[in-house]
Amino acid sequence: MLTQNAYHDIKHLIAPGDIIAFGGTSLFSRWAKFTTRSVVTHTAMVIDSPDDHRSVSDVQDLTMIEATSIKGKKGVMHNYVEERIKHYKGEVWWLPLHDAAKQQLQNNWHGFHDFLAGELGKDYDIWQLFGAAIDVFDDHRWFNWITYNRKKSNRWFCSELVAEGLNQAGIAIELNPSETTPKDICQFTIYAPEYVQLKGKKKPIKGFNTLDPHRWGNLG
Repeated sequence: MLTQNAYHDIKHLIAPGDIIAFGGTSLFSRWAKFTTRSVVTHTAMVIDSPDDHRSVSDVQDLTMIEATSIKGKKGVMHNYVEERIKHYKGEVWWLPLHDAAKQQLQNNWHGFHDFLAGELGKDYDIWQLFGAAIDVFDDHRWFNWITYNRKKSNRWFCSELVAEGLNQAGIAIELNPSETTPKDICQFTIYAPEYVQLKGKKKPIKGFNTLDPHRWGNLG
């Protein structure tokens, strides 16, 4: 179920592993919306949480990790959630993990944290996103090399990084992150029933929380 709220009013509820989804207005974002038939064009992952003992008004901003190109920088980087929402041209949603996923993350916290820390500064891979979004030849015996992305970890596009983070957390295992689009991330069955739009005119995410992530993106 989609609700709308201001970031300041709910940021004390946001936890590590939660997804921040974006729907942009740039030329590339419009292309991504067209090819994936989704309002979502970018995803990032929250990596810290506020101190529960502080009041809502005293909660400091949260940090997320993302693979993106912004303000002349490209690659895997940390950004403040509030800052990104403030300056983003388009819609923004918060997708909270369900309780079982949160427990999986807690059980695998050190591996999850160490993995993401090790990816900081790696290159942004926009070309692999094209292959993930266009799957016309993926199942073809001879031509799947044209559009099928085999797993790699030297460069990342946005949802690829998030997907591998979910894999490292034990939440979505045995998937191929290199074949995972922002739309797929939002459709995985890993979230609480209610998600929140933080910016923009109200737009539900089609297929939210309906897709089994197990072995997603693997051939055969």
